[in-house]
Amino acid sequence: MTMNEVTAVIVSRAGSKRIPNKALQPFSDTTLLEIKIEQLKSCEMVDRVIVGSDGSDILAIAEGAGAETAVRPDYFCDETQASANEMIGNMCSLFETDIVVWAHCTNPLLTSEVYDTAIKSFLEKEKEGYDSLLSVDEVKEHMWSEDKAPLNYNPWGERHPLAKDLPAIYKQNGGIFIQRYVDMKNNSYFFGDRPYLHVTPPQLSIDINIWNDFAVAQYLYGKIR
Repeated sequence: MTMNEVTAVIVSRAGSKRIPNKALQPFSDTTLLEIKIEQLKSCEMVDRVIVGSDGSDILAIAEGAGAETAVRPDYFCDETQASANEMIGNMCSLFETDIVVWAHCTNPLLTSEVYDTAIKSFLEKEKEGYDSLLSVDEVKEHMWSEDKAPLNYNPWGERHPLAKDLPAIYKQNGGIFIQRYVDMKNNSYFFGDRPYLHVTPPQLSIDINIWNDFAVAQYLYGKIR
């Protein structure tokens, strides 16, 4: 094992609620899980791909697609009991490596090239003092707060600012989290105290949470592929 062994991690649970059995839902001519494994295995910068799950069918398909697997205890797969921190800490206890690329199969449009670019960016930004990387979308829209106040522009100014001229706001898109294994294991979280915000192409960063997302992602996947 080199000092920069990169392991891509996918966690999936059998009891997904909003979209039942989401990872194995038919998507194009395959499944979300198999798409993500193939994307990560095709990365030049990724040495290993590990799928952690409590579902025997998920683990069997992951093995068939060429990924390593780890059985996750039921408690850590139940979002009503375990926190995200507990889930991450448990998953990190099931393997060892140098660098973790935490990926989700719910971002099927992120390509191998996007992951490789993010990993290279992490290694470069680490030299500048950043301890982790997370993927974000750049948002330039006229935004208002919960208390109905404008956040990033003055709507009563002399001139209405165009959206393209507004200061950017960054939204986590959940696609990529990169961190040293020892740091992720110790802090039990997706990123550290000084994360680098890595902007990914917005047309590729759609995150599937509900059926509408699923339909849009499937349509776009067919077009892009």
